[in-house]
Amino acid sequence: MVSLDVYNNIELVKYKIAEAAASVGRDPDQIKIIAATKGQPLEAMIQAVGTGYIDGIGENRVQEAREKKEKWPKNLSITWHMIGHLQRNKVKFAVQLFDVIQSIDSVRLADILEHRLELLGKTMPVLIEVNISGEASKYGVEPDHARALAEHILGLCPHLKLIGLMGIGPLTDEKKRIRSSFALLRRLKEELEEDLGVELPELSMGMSDDFELAIAEGSTMVRLGRVIFGPRRN
Repeated sequence: MVSLDVYNNIELVKYKIAEAAASVGRDPDQIKIIAATKGQPLEAMIQAVGTGYIDGIGENRVQEAREKKEKWPKNLSITWHMIGHLQRNKVKFAVQLFDVIQSIDSVRLADILEHRLELLGKTMPVLIEVNISGEASKYGVEPDHARALAEHILGLCPHLKLIGLMGIGPLTDEKKRIRSSFALLRRLKEELEEDLGVELPELSMGMSDDFELAIAEGSTMVRLGRVIFGPRRN
């Protein structure tokens, strides 16, 4: 039985996504909801996935994801995304826990992932995390260095399937500045597609406070926590 809070919250999110998409002539069905579940209890996560509206689980920490996956119902299928900073010493666990890694931010990390995936004989979809806010506290490759990292992954990491870019907007109430950061990531994606001759279908940008602005700038994945679950429990 899905709690009314979770169900109603997701219904409201779907409505806001549809409105934001319609405002720029986009199809809302092209936008995936990744439930950001850091600090959220397993029961709430299961309820959210049970609505049928969630396209993936997004975890920030390897250890927390491992503890949750061990108790996850075997009959409830969902894609698990690593959306937090991935420490290099956790890669060997991450490649077994996650289906998608959204936070590649260095050549070194890409190479370690490639090595681990080669040992397992598997390929993994990945996104490059770009620091679009300019804030020193945020992870991600600098926009000017994103092309070099993309070229490295495409040319030297056959077990990594580059599918797009990820970014976190600046911590501010200035909507113009937030939207500008998302526009930067969209333009960067388009430039990489044209210059490198590749298709990068995913733009992962937008969280609880700014996902409507991200959708207006082309986001295909929104990472939503508080607007679905309420405040973190721990």
